[in-house]
Amino acid sequence: MPMIQRLSLNLSLTLNWGDRIGSLDDHLFDEITECEEYISRFRSTTGNLQDYIPILRYLPFNKNSAKAAEMRARRDVYLRRLNTELQDRINAGTDRPCIQGNVLKDPEAKLSEEELISISLTMLSGGLDTITTTLAWAVAILSRRPDIQEKGWNEIKKAYGGDISGITFTGNSLMKEIWTNPGEEARVPYISAFTREILRYFTVLRLALPRATQREVKYEGMSIPEGSTVFLNAWACNMDPEVFENPHEFAPERFLANPDLPIFTYGVGTRMCAGYVLGNRELYIVFLRLISSFQILPDKNENLDYDPVRGVFDPTSLVSYPKRFGSYFVARDDNKLREWLAKATVDTHESVKMKVKA
Repeated sequence: MPMIQRLSLNLSLTLNWGDRIGSLDDHLFDEITECEEYISRFRSTTGNLQDYIPILRYLPFNKNSAKAAEMRARRDVYLRRLNTELQDRINAGTDRPCIQGNVLKDPEAKLSEEELISISLTMLSGGLDTITTTLAWAVAILSRRPDIQEKGWNEIKKAYGGDISGITFTGNSLMKEIWTNPGEEARVPYISAFTREILRYFTVLRLALPRATQREVKYEGMSIPEGSTVFLNAWACNMDPEVFENPHEFAPERFLANPDLPIFTYGVGTRMCAGYVLGNRELYIVFLRLISSFQILPDKNENLDYDPVRGVFDPTSLVSYPKRFGSYFVARDDNKLREWLAKATVDTHESVKMKVKA
């Protein structure tokens, strides 16, 4: 799980600040993941009574408010640090292209520190919870459904002519090609379909983030007043039997038979998640690499229920994550595994040296 969190976090850091965390031992990694996990619990639509009974916010023994204030203060510290370090790199001419850098360099974008932090919040927390949790569910079902895993493996071999060396070698150009060329995602349709089915079936953000009506809305004879808070029940949409045949069955093949089927995980319309293309591509690459590199086996000492309802650890959480479980990752090629580990060690040491030098 920490490795998956680092993957998601580094994607956000690279896009927004042109930086990354080189090691799981970095204190910044622990601080960001701990704070963001707490904040995600506070944002639960069902877990905080004070959201519905306002007087609870003022009670002296209300620990939630005190903890929320603590997390807000801690989050502000690392957000300001990331922004300050980026500004220092810009001043020194050593910065890399990134979203926040473009804003800071734009002479017409006169944003306050609070506005810059607001932009950072969206980028930092947007995929950290959801991508991490989605991958956890995917590992759970792959380890318990060898038929799906093997079909994916066979389709990958078929697409690449049996030569998987280019897929499994760390740092190869194929991964860059997928990032820059969306057509590469169509090369293994089953992995694309598996990605969409994972997003549909588990729907980790069951109630999409709240929206507010800008004016009065008439809907089926009822009036929704201006300023009302509205939630999209993404879970119900993804399980709608009028849209999906046998919706409670995990079946990637549904998207092969009908590629135009929608998924509601990212929301819909002009206010849907802006990172949906990025999220899909990230998941596709991870599944491609994961299935082609490893056999994923279950821990025989536990009986995991990967059902998206029964298998949820905390039903009141904003993001629905699975109960803790164990899986074994067995390399399909032992020599390649040794090569990856050796290269990962070198990359980590080089990254740490660069940080110290900077």
